Amino acid sequence: MSDHISTQLLEGYSRRRLEAAELLALDDHLSTCPACRERWRKTNPRVAELLALQASLEVAVEAASTHLSGEELAIYAAGGLDEIDRELAESHFEVCPQCVAQAQKLRAQTARDVGAVERSSALTGAHAPPVVLSAPMTATSSPLSLRSRFLLAPLALRVAGAVAMLALLILAFALWLRGQKEGPAIVERPSAPSPSNSHSPTHPAPEAPPVKILLALNDGAGTITLDSQGNFVGLDSLSPPDQQRVKAALETGEVQISKTIKELRDSSAPNMGGSSGGALALIGPAGAVVAGRRPTFRWLPLDGATSYQITITDPAAGYKEVVSSPQLQGRKWTVDRPLERGRVYTWQITARAGDGEVKSPEAKFKILDPAVADALARVNKIYAGRRLALGLLYAEAGLLDDAERELKALLVANPQSPIAKSLWLDLRSKQRRP
Repeated sequence: MSDHISTQLLEGYSRRRLEAAELLALDDHLSTCPACRERWRKTNPRVAELLALQASLEVAVEAASTHLSGEELAIYAAGGLDEIDRELAESHFEVCPQCVAQAQKLRAQTARDVGAVERSSALTGAHAPPVVLSAPMTATSSPLSLRSRFLLAPLALRVAGAVAMLALLILAFALWLRGQKEGPAIVERPSAPSPSNSHSPTHPAPEAPPVKILLALNDGAGTITLDSQGNFVGLDSLSPPDQQRVKAALETGEVQISKTIKELRDSSAPNMGGSSGGALALIGPAGAVVAGRRPTFRWLPLDGATSYQITITDPAAGYKEVVSSPQLQGRKWTVDRPLERGRVYTWQITARAGDGEVKSPEAKFKILDPAVADALARVNKIYAGRRLALGLLYAEAGLLDDAERELKALLVANPQSPIAKSLWLDLRSKQRRP
């Protein structure tokens, strides 16, 4: 969504009265557009209240995360903390550079005091009384009392308070969303229990698992989504058979192509589309279905050739010649008369080189059936912009070039979508398969 959101859409978004696809699109836009996000906040008083609550909680959390006291830091530096207390203190150090600096200074002081004790012992003998360290470092030898006095109570309570406040923020936001979705509450008078259920024990209904969006695909002006419960959204404008066709493709990542393609390829010459050993190679149509009745033929040039001539024959009529081109100088030619729909044709090109001729292999193609051509013409108007549905329909009709065009446009609209890439690659592999 490149433009700013209209006021009407903002109101629908606030009341959660839009389609799931629209809500997702607006969520994405608001997350990246400060201007629309600020307009949404100003037009929704509950958002302002929620932001005020969030600000107060942030202040409270900041107040709760105060620095460690000097006694706590001294005990940490002296190594008097057990494993749990040490982890709590070090978790605070991750977000407080000031306490880290103080702890480093105290550790250095502790090292100096220990060095003084060792030097004194070396000078006065092993039985000399030890030098007394600073009071904070010798406060107590009991880990439990140390934790309860200096570290566990202040730091643990602060962490617990911060967690509780964050939980309150999450709860407030959830209640606000619920109010937006459900609208004003309606108080209903409780109904009397039915006689058949008056003696049956009541059991709490099991909680339904949260619904997650597994797939979101931009398809023209709409969005196709699939949730964790297997529900598709965004296919209502398609006919039931086309809905099933789209669902199957999204679930398998595969594109079904016309069986006619295989039949045409099996009966065509083996070296279509490339030159081998100096042979005259055809580009197309070769082993393909053609939508129009006047197809364009293409081939690769042959070294030394001065002209080319194309001959189209009808295999069903004993390979009777249907159309013959004049002598051509280029590398493509569009037939000058319409061919019959639903029929399979064979074409071959003859190149004149010096005093001799070189013939290409033969290739077969089919003109699209009239009923399929009429159906696709209607679908193009109804499904305008629905890239996925059109691509699948073209593929099943055998129009693989048209199918690739639609699925490539779908991939461009969804560059990060694995399923869009999978469908496009699957079609390309089948399109180029001999």
